[in-house]
Amino acid sequence: MTRRPFKAGEVLFRKGDLADEIVYIASGEIRLKEADQLLGPGELIGEIGLFSLEKTRTQTVVCETDGELYRMTGEMIYRLYYQNPKLGFYFMRLVVKRLLRDIRRGTLAPEAI
Repeated sequence: MTRRPFKAGEVLFRKGDLADEIVYIASGEIRLKEADQLLGPGELIGEIGLFSLEKTRTQTVVCETDGELYRMTGEMIYRLYYQNPKLGFYFMRLVVKRLLRDIRRGTLAPEAI
């Protein structure tokens, strides 16, 4: 993983951007703009876009505070998966959990269902 500090107000990525990495939040808080959801340390984001066929971001992510994150490219994820296949089930459960959350909120676009 690659360490990267961030500053309050910074946009990490925008909805529709190329999704080529996932992000682990080590410290600080970020907001998923379209879902109006605040995330903090220990959260992993960016997996839906990374694993989608279109490889595009589904949310705009804005930093609420200063903090630190760790980035992992798709290639790094695939290598880890081959070393530990249980990782695939972790990501599958994470994606399904978030998609179901968005369906319940009514924030999931019909074409994503």
